[in-house]
Amino acid sequence: MGCLAILGRMVTIRAATTGDEPELRRLELESPQGQRTRLFTERSAFFYRSGLFSKAQVLLAVEGSRAVGAMAYAVKEVFVEGKIVPAAYVYDVRSDQGYRRSMKRGLWQLWQALHSAAQAEGAHFIYGHVKEDNVHALRVFTKGGAQEVGGFRVVLIPTRPGHTTISPVADWRGPVAELEGALGRRDLRPPRLGEIYARGEALGHLGGVYRVEKRGGLAQVSVWDASSVQRHRVLAIPFVYRVLGQAINPMARILPLPRVPQPGQAVLLWHLFDVMAVGRSGPRLLSQILVGLLHRARAHGVDLVGLFTSMGDPLARLPPILLKKQMVYRTLALALGGALPRPPLYLDIRDL
Repeated sequence: MGCLAILGRMVTIRAATTGDEPELRRLELESPQGQRTRLFTERSAFFYRSGLFSKAQVLLAVEGSRAVGAMAYAVKEVFVEGKIVPAAYVYDVRSDQGYRRSMKRGLWQLWQALHSAAQAEGAHFIYGHVKEDNVHALRVFTKGGAQEVGGFRVVLIPTRPGHTTISPVADWRGPVAELEGALGRRDLRPPRLGEIYARGEALGHLGGVYRVEKRGGLAQVSVWDASSVQRHRVLAIPFVYRVLGQAINPMARILPLPRVPQPGQAVLLWHLFDVMAVGRSGPRLLSQILVGLLHRARAHGVDLVGLFTSMGDPLARLPPILLKKQMVYRTLALALGGALPRPPLYLDIRDL
């Protein structure tokens, strides 16, 4: 994108560099997501997410020598209405809570700068995923003219001790090719899923593809493990989970019970994505995979698994899940001259 500088009442917008890591991480710590369930991410390398894309940029709003906001975007190819088009994905919207007036001005100028950059890249639209109770980020999108086009759910499940024999498939290429066939040209699906999986494998984040197939159905789940570069700290959870954790967690030291994360605790998370449960026995087979992954994750020191599914996804028929916490994200998009995506949307693991 080159050198970007936009001035407006003491706030400067520029491209962030690795030298801005301390300020970017400070902004991240000051920008927890949500209200009832509040989390913030602790990353050892802020540019981890940008490194997943071939074309990405982190923009920084600076007042004087202090960063007051950040916003990142990646330009990538996706399907919309059966055609491959360029789209700009917005992520890592962060703001300095101590500089509220500058924050508002800075975030708005960041959005304008990102809008101009996306247009220059030929993007057909801008889109992003926002936790439904992340009021500040929602305001940025809606004030910028974006509208809701879909969403997804995250089912958070505490891991639990136990023996498991479940293992990933030896070669993920076949199952991923089958997944592409089942998805078809779903809106927001990148044209070549195999490239994303190969990139995740090269970075050490692809935890494998788990698949069970029996007469009458099949189930398949992919695992993304970024615990080597990030963890999540719990700031607040609903009252019932605090009480439940206080009752269960002491017993979990000696009994095969899950541990319920409590406020102040840092947790490691596995992302479960590209979920398929098809056929009559699909949900039951998916349940078998999930139980095995809960045990396997605990053995690797992981506290939670997050099951990510797009709203209305016909492939993700989930079984009943006990002791879970569900979070809802909205997908918002702004047209830049092309059609907007329609649900059910594909969930790119790089977006999550």
